[in-house]
Amino acid sequence: MPILPIDLQTLFTQMNQVGKEQAVLKEGVEVHQSMQGMAEVHNVELKDSSVNQSQDIGDGIDKIKDENKKQEYNEQKQKEEREKEKEKQRKYFKDPDCGNHIDIVS
Repeated sequence: MPILPIDLQTLFTQMNQVGKEQAVLKEGVEVHQSMQGMAEVHNVELKDSSVNQSQDIGDGIDKIKDENKKQEYNEQKQKEEREKEKEKQRKYFKDPDCGNHIDIVS
């Protein structure tokens, strides 16, 4: 489809408007970005100048120490139980009244 002279006339008359619209669109993006940047700076300044609520630190050093103490306590309990069981076995096998050898032959 060829371009007719009437089409060129309408295009040339609107050429200034198209250029202005393109410039506004480019500036709009820059203005939008600068506004977002200013809002972010405002939020950071607000946080710096205000007293903020403390946040939960989650699993901190204290909790780790508590877990280590619990683990050590449990290990110590298990050791004591094992020693008690060994003493019971020793008493049974080392009892002089029972003897050390069992005669199976009857």
